[in-house]
Amino acid sequence: MPPRLEWQRDGAVLRWRRLPPGSMAVPAPAQVWQLLYKTRDNAGRATATVGTLLVPTARWTGRGPRPLLSYQTPEDGLATFCAPSYVLRAGAVVSGPSAGQVRFDGEQVAAAVRRGWTVMVPDYEGPRSEFFGASASAHGVLDGIRAARSFYAARVDRDAPIGMWGYSGGGFATAAAAQEQADYAPELRISGIVQGGVPADLNASLRAFSGQVYSGWIPFGFAALRNAYPHVDVYRYLNASARAYADAVAHGCAGEAIVAGPHYAELEQFEAWPGSLTSGAFHRFAHDISPIGLGGTPTAPVHMYHGTADELLPIEGARQLAAQYRARGAEVVLVEHEGQDHGSEQAHGIAGAVAFLDQRFS
Repeated sequence: MPPRLEWQRDGAVLRWRRLPPGSMAVPAPAQVWQLLYKTRDNAGRATATVGTLLVPTARWTGRGPRPLLSYQTPEDGLATFCAPSYVLRAGAVVSGPSAGQVRFDGEQVAAAVRRGWTVMVPDYEGPRSEFFGASASAHGVLDGIRAARSFYAARVDRDAPIGMWGYSGGGFATAAAAQEQADYAPELRISGIVQGGVPADLNASLRAFSGQVYSGWIPFGFAALRNAYPHVDVYRYLNASARAYADAVAHGCAGEAIVAGPHYAELEQFEAWPGSLTSGAFHRFAHDISPIGLGGTPTAPVHMYHGTADELLPIEGARQLAAQYRARGAEVVLVEHEGQDHGSEQAHGIAGAVAFLDQRFS
């Protein structure tokens, strides 16, 4: 870490490097930089993370200043090689099931660049890979926007409209940023927020993975929570077998953990005692760090999209989150796509998301 980091303002660009043309795994007509910027971890301590900034080479011909979009990939990792600053680059694509999702998001980033938008892709989990660290994610996103706006070479107009967009794990980071923005970065005037397939309720997600072929994600989730919230001592709620499974996947990406298994395991098989994960203190903790438990109100209109057949992140959580936003005075549209599962909805919701951002940016 750079010396005297605490003295730097949040979002300050500490170092930067230019990436050569063709460096992105999915080519985009842009100048590309990687910025090291000051932010705060999940406990509020000063740290630094990386953002990949893409500025279109084509002249902006739209109304007003060129927009700035912060795009949150589903980083979903407990190692820095899961971060988008690695996987969005050619020759640095992570292998395994998670790679396809990140590569797909790379195509979305390239599409946003082709629309003429400047795009910031933050490593919002930070250097300690604090997956599901709501505050770390919010800080990483919002300080990434600050860094992009202040980076002289990007020439982001101070009046440029700002958007945030993410799907799945990226939707979690986007929701956390939207809900903390008024307190953490009140100077940012956000124009539009897109949250797709958002894991609004972690308890519901743990239950959804239970008994599925994807149930290897459950111990990975426990490892993530232990990493992001060490003071909670998540492992005390797990039996010895569950702790061993979690330790085995504690230094990789979500896709590999799902492959590692165990498969078709029930959530109750991981409990230290009956109900240790499905009620009581752990259940309250998982609720409180979920978007539905975080509090805070988005300051810009929100477009949410979710598949009704999402087998991993049940749509009821998105419905509850949208209702909470509306009750707090936010403008929200939740688009439900009938019959779409988690994977298919990622592609299915793109057109509506882009149309919403286009409208907000203009």
